[in-house]
Amino acid sequence: MLEDGIPARGERLRGGALREAMLRLREAEKLRARDAATRLGVSEAEFVAAKVGHEAIRLEPDFADILRALSGVGEVLALTRNEHCVHEKHGTFETVAIDGDAGSVRGEGLELQLFLGHWRHAYKLTDEGEMGMIMTSLQFFDADGTAVHKVYQTENTDRAAFDAIVGRFMHAEQSNELDVTPSRLAPPDPTPGDRTRVAPRALRAALEKAAATATPIGVVVGNSGAIQSYTGPIAKVMATGPWYNILDARFNMHLHEAAICSAWVAREPSADGIFTSLDLFDARGLRIVRVFGAQSSDQFQSPAWLEIAANLPLFDAA
Repeated sequence: MLEDGIPARGERLRGGALREAMLRLREAEKLRARDAATRLGVSEAEFVAAKVGHEAIRLEPDFADILRALSGVGEVLALTRNEHCVHEKHGTFETVAIDGDAGSVRGEGLELQLFLGHWRHAYKLTDEGEMGMIMTSLQFFDADGTAVHKVYQTENTDRAAFDAIVGRFMHAEQSNELDVTPSRLAPPDPTPGDRTRVAPRALRAALEKAAATATPIGVVVGNSGAIQSYTGPIAKVMATGPWYNILDARFNMHLHEAAICSAWVAREPSADGIFTSLDLFDARGLRIVRVFGAQSSDQFQSPAWLEIAANLPLFDAA
């Protein structure tokens, strides 16, 4: 191992050695968990597992029952992300419907589609967040150790009910090591046939215009195990370093703009009419985020959104 705690080439840290390296790295830099795990050459799930016995508790992979139990904890912060975009929304797990590996969550302010066949590991984590606050969450990972969904306590969460979930589903084996299975590369996402290519900066243009005009929009971010949606107006948008953000009181989105390889305005037929969206893709052809116009009164998508979509800056190949 190198002096700064970063493993030498070819070395894969596990358990206590991994936690010690994490602590040294934290003293040197403030990094998001995903970025710190990458720096240490492990998956985020291995990173969390190394904290078992200290900040983390391993849970049984009874995902459907854990999700149903979350209906009793009141407000939470739900977080779903992919490699390039993070979607954070306050809400409740009011209605949890699960049929086999497919599930959905509906509640005040929250909408999730879940694909539980991709979920493999679960942990409760109590750790220091980026702003120095202590954050408590349930975190779910797929077979290769990538996070598929996280549920954080808020000041309005019933903490006793949250703790009861942890007690009920605590795994008998509290190991601080975890074996993960490397995954195959996901295939590119299908793109609609009727689409017009726009500039990557179209995202900024769309969000800034929607915020300025209070136009209700939908923002959808997903991965192999979960898709999380927000629908409504947005108010505060801004860039911070490489990230472009929506920073509202109950909804945040953080997008790494350099990852946008292509952007398209898509028009898809549906039972209610033509559905118009702005879709952003990375270099592998995976969708990073979809933005669309929310329904306005008795109209499928508001005229204000259609005007925004029609006037986005076009892609210039030159």
